[in-house]
Amino acid sequence: MTPRQAGILIVDDEENCLRAIKDVFDLEGIDCMTANNGAKALEYFDRHEIDIVITDVKMPGITGIDLLKRIKKRSPKTYVLMLTGYGSIEDAVESIKMGAYQYIMKPVIMDDLLGQIKDILARIDSETSHSPLPDIAAILPTGKAILGKSPRIRNVAQLISKIANTDLPVLVLGESGTGKELAATAIHYASDRVDKPFIAINCAAFPDTLLDSELFGYEKGAFTDAKTSKAGRIEEANGGTLFLDEIGDMKPSMQAKLLRVLEEQEFQRLGSNQSRKVDIRFISATNLDLRQALENGSFRVDLYFRLNAVTLMMPALREIPEDIPLLANQFAKQFAARFNRNTTQITDEAIKALQSYHWPGNVRELANAIRRAVALCDGEQIRAYDLPPHISTAETSTPKETLPIKEKSLLLSDVERDHILRVLDIAEGNKSLAANILGIHRDTLLRKLKKYGLS
Repeated sequence: MTPRQAGILIVDDEENCLRAIKDVFDLEGIDCMTANNGAKALEYFDRHEIDIVITDVKMPGITGIDLLKRIKKRSPKTYVLMLTGYGSIEDAVESIKMGAYQYIMKPVIMDDLLGQIKDILARIDSETSHSPLPDIAAILPTGKAILGKSPRIRNVAQLISKIANTDLPVLVLGESGTGKELAATAIHYASDRVDKPFIAINCAAFPDTLLDSELFGYEKGAFTDAKTSKAGRIEEANGGTLFLDEIGDMKPSMQAKLLRVLEEQEFQRLGSNQSRKVDIRFISATNLDLRQALENGSFRVDLYFRLNAVTLMMPALREIPEDIPLLANQFAKQFAARFNRNTTQITDEAIKALQSYHWPGNVRELANAIRRAVALCDGEQIRAYDLPPHISTAETSTPKETLPIKEKSLLLSDVERDHILRVLDIAEGNKSLAANILGIHRDTLLRKLKKYGLS
């Protein structure tokens, strides 16, 4: 089992001791940072998420005891282990009283130190399991859980738990396939509106005129085909939550009408002069750069600030590779149950391939890749060759440090363009099928084709 990748900082003014501990940790696959004095250690501590500090007691300048005091003041939950070559009962008692987790004599017995660290890592895993994630998962519909152990996902869960029972409008940002609708669903189900409707609409899926009638509804005779009156999504969401996906694609004329609903909590059906009051929690989402849209005038500034009382950023999958094994295994179990298969495990080799891939389609693309693997796999384990070819060979095919620095900023867009071309080739030009393989909406694919000048 791979040790949890916690933030570990080793502090010692003796370079030999520092290097010896780091080398052992590296061999065990445990990431750590090093500092050769207390001032540098505090600098690292302020810039990084540190779970464990291993520090020498006797150091010039800021001593280990001083460092312990400052760390415990800033972060009481951080585990601090004290090392010393000058055994003193008084020092040991003092450090334990100030919150040190352990006091270790030099020369350090590495097996004992490793045992201590692994015990702490297990304890940290147990502590983080009490984050809002399990609570949120428990209230969501089946198959809608937010999964992950990474700090980024834990932060998402923390924010959802804080804002759920408010009426603040929320703007969810993130690339296609990162789970923006899932986050919106979690906010609704964690709120006191849970017994009321959760209504979602993809603003990019409707032409402007049709979106008007879908959102606001219409009266009989409002237009040629209006044979009967019909309630719109806004009316259906009354008392609950309205999720406006791809809000960045909404035309300015519709933005003006939506702004009135946000400001006045009332609207009119098409073909009616009667205003109807509603009580709605608004959540919107986009993968576009709305600030750029504000600058070029395609998105209203007043609407932006109305929608953006709270911003929730969903991380791209490539930014949280530590969550890929958990997500992949969960998808494998789901699709194995759906397809009546016994394929519920993924080999280490396949996990390595999944973590090496760049995932332009994010979590949605990962789910599609695992669904395909479960369907095609002959055994009880998904192996690397069961994955789509462009994923199973990702480690050798994805450029990493070979490009000049000035070209690295172009890497992701180049990879995305090439990947779209490969998938279109596999789909024989069928854009709907290609969008399904990529795990994105067809309209999103069309926008990307236009962006990259592809026909």
